[in-house]
Amino acid sequence: MKKTRLLIALLVMLVAASGYAQDSYRQAVKDYLTAVDQFNKSKSLISSMSLLFEKDGQEDVDLLMSRYLDEQFENDMIDWFESVAKSHDMTEADLKEVASLANTPEGKAFEARQQEWMGEFLANIMEPFISASKEKYPPEGTEFDSEFEQNFETNLLSRILGNPVQPKAEIDAAYAAKFNDVIIGSAFGKAMLDAMMQRLDGSTTVYEKQETRKLFKDWMTTSVPAIMLNSAYGILRIEDLDYAAKLYGNEAYCKLNANSGNDLETLKAGHFLNKYTNWMTEHGAKITQNPNAALDFYKSLFKMANIELDDIFNFNHLNTDE
Repeated sequence: MKKTRLLIALLVMLVAASGYAQDSYRQAVKDYLTAVDQFNKSKSLISSMSLLFEKDGQEDVDLLMSRYLDEQFENDMIDWFESVAKSHDMTEADLKEVASLANTPEGKAFEARQQEWMGEFLANIMEPFISASKEKYPPEGTEFDSEFEQNFETNLLSRILGNPVQPKAEIDAAYAAKFNDVIIGSAFGKAMLDAMMQRLDGSTTVYEKQETRKLFKDWMTTSVPAIMLNSAYGILRIEDLDYAAKLYGNEAYCKLNANSGNDLETLKAGHFLNKYTNWMTEHGAKITQNPNAALDFYKSLFKMANIELDDIFNFNHLNTDE
């Protein structure tokens, strides 16, 4: 009897310890998300996604969104990122270490300026397309023969992109050297360019011709590092680069940002934005059939980076129907 009671007691202690470990890990996830201000950043995405639901339905979309944010959002966010962290083999100590780095004054200053830098980068990389949308192509008097039509896509992209972007002449040489060493040469910089290339390779709707894809990839390979530098100059300071060097050299941070070999589709399915959409529809919201809703949604996302997509999507000057 005593052995049975002892066994039961040990089992109870084991279960309790397991539950504590899970709660402790989950708290570490929450603390990390708080440190990098991810809850507030993601709320803006939730607000933008309300544009994808019918506004004149039986349910008040804005009221439902507010309920979701109050009742479910934080749990869904933590659930999703907990899966991400575990897929990268992040330990509780790893999460605490990265959160500690983010919570320093240097970390918070870098995070704020990094967001500004990324907004400037996005605006600069879109600039050729914005400029091209305001001009007529092909020019008046263009001969429309079979060769022109066959190479139209490649010729149009070549005209839009122009020559590869070069670093601005006014950028201090010491700053450029440090930026290239810390940012471009880091896992962060390489992952950023790799992600862009993978999206281009995986696209089935943009630049179907191999020669057009190669043109774009060659331009990106040369131009993106220069655009990153040009966008950062005047925003990221030398002390930000010092912090970035420490951050990108941190083992836990590198582990978190490395490509995971785990099931990405499962992680995507569990994303908090998918859970938000499911929660909304389960509570009576209907996804709109208005074709302009998706455009309005993307406009709102780009507006966060101070980019007006009305400039980009106004392709009335591109004469492609002759």
